[in-house]
Amino acid sequence: MKYFWVAVGLLVGCSAPYKVPTDNLGRPIALVKTEVTTIATPDLDAEEPGSRYVVRRGDTLFSIAWRFEQDPDVLKRRNQLSSDLILPGQALKLRGEVPSEPEPEPEVKTKTTVRTPPTIRAEPESERKPQVKEKPVPQLQKREESKPTSKNLSVPQLTGWQWPVNGPILKRYSSKTRSSRSLQLGGKAGTPVKAAASGRVVYAGDGLVGFGNLVIISHKGKYLSAYGHNQSLGVKVGDVVQRGQVIAAMGSTGTDSVKLHFEIRKQGQPIDPVSLMPEGKS
Repeated sequence: MKYFWVAVGLLVGCSAPYKVPTDNLGRPIALVKTEVTTIATPDLDAEEPGSRYVVRRGDTLFSIAWRFEQDPDVLKRRNQLSSDLILPGQALKLRGEVPSEPEPEPEVKTKTTVRTPPTIRAEPESERKPQVKEKPVPQLQKREESKPTSKNLSVPQLTGWQWPVNGPILKRYSSKTRSSRSLQLGGKAGTPVKAAASGRVVYAGDGLVGFGNLVIISHKGKYLSAYGHNQSLGVKVGDVVQRGQVIAAMGSTGTDSVKLHFEIRKQGQPIDPVSLMPEGKS
């Protein structure tokens, strides 16, 4: 009897006060009509896949721009960054609107006021005092002492481009694939790798897959040059380097043989490095 009342209570609880649809109970699943409920609200717009990147340790603004083939200046403006500094965990927009570049402020010209000298009233002849001529005192001629010229401590920046190594071209630039948009230069392990032009180091590390130990240098004219597969690196982010300065040692990191991955980009787009290099290499 006890179990009978428990069963009755369960049946009553299941039937009220909830409204449970019973039209499809016992019917095969193939015959049940599927109902889809949609919600229309602007707050639930899905974000396009790959439109954001979360900064990881070792990343720089330039290495992220290099990875996604973007102009660093555009990436900076899109995320409204006031400097190149980014922090691990920070989310950067890779797509979307880009604010226009701020217009340079017009030069304010300062007005030069010309002051007229005060008028001097001439004294009458009766009030003038007789002038006594003084004998000139002989002056000793001072010997001019040679002042030591201060040396200019700032090193003049060298202009132009040069080859980073003297080795032969193993593979030329091609726009067919992403991996072929560079030069592959040959040489021996440990050969000094030199900066192709003066600039500032914006990346030095091995965080970009496929490049091994990589150095990226920023140059005037929105150029970036990259040197990959190095055995070791001799510079760090923020270093200012001159054309011809040793920045790394040639190696085979991230590849199967000793070679230098040499790539140049302008405003994020790869170009043929040979177009900037002096002639004479085959």
